[in-house]
Amino acid sequence: MPSRGNCARLSRAALPGPVPSPPAPSWPRRSAAPRHPLCPPPRADPPEPDFAERLFGSIFGQKSLADREPFGLKRLTAEGTPELYPAVTDEWADAVDGDGPDVAVIRPMLARTQLEKKALRCAYDANRDGWTASAFHDRLNTFGAAVVVATTEGGSVIGGYNPSGWIGIGENRDSIAAFLFTFPDGDTTKRPIKLPKVGGAALAVIDKPSYGIQFGAEGLKIPLNGVERIAKCRLGTYYARTPDGGRTLFSGSEASEKEAVLTDLKVFVAEGEGEEWELDGITWKTNWKG
Repeated sequence: MPSRGNCARLSRAALPGPVPSPPAPSWPRRSAAPRHPLCPPPRADPPEPDFAERLFGSIFGQKSLADREPFGLKRLTAEGTPELYPAVTDEWADAVDGDGPDVAVIRPMLARTQLEKKALRCAYDANRDGWTASAFHDRLNTFGAAVVVATTEGGSVIGGYNPSGWIGIGENRDSIAAFLFTFPDGDTTKRPIKLPKVGGAALAVIDKPSYGIQFGAEGLKIPLNGVERIAKCRLGTYYARTPDGGRTLFSGSEASEKEAVLTDLKVFVAEGEGEEWELDGITWKTNWKG
């Protein structure tokens, strides 16, 4: 007769026939008790601090992270300072009282911009004011942020948002919040495709007094030379490509994907007197006149 110790070492394979599974318990399984409606939900784990927050906390202490205005300095957020961040492509602004048909087309794409809730006016109309750079700058310089809207012979409706506006003193206007846009097949009843600035804020708009409209080195160029009513476009370097990887704002009905003839060109700015620029030594300073 095997000893008790030997029995403990017998393998399952040594037993004759299949080994039956243990019976399931007859008592009902306990389920989680429902939470009382007056009890608060369990707390979610706080989000991990990003690199900037970890660095700030290591220098000034972890308590400083809970202070919304540490040392009297306000934190920058996407809500409070939206144009320090890239343009949003999936949010749309509501209409503003007084929006005419032209403004109603561009209003939705101005979500999280400084023009989102401001009344807009058409400051420049090429068919009314002339297809020249001088006419353009005469009516746009110092009026701040602006929206360009152009229509081509092939029916494309395209344009761009310049958060810094034009001043016509030959400098580049940098902004990560700038974007280009296009309405698929020129149908302005649909949502436009917004193409944000890429590669950083530099060269968002090139502002030359002798040239018309230029977003990036090659994103969207409208020379306004008084002879040709031409727009040129190449996406990917300074402004994002279209969702299907396309490198142009123009629809397939154009003769060329790089160039199109314009039939209409308008630029909209906020109501008001614009900015006042003055040279202080070697530095240009500006104030909004209202």
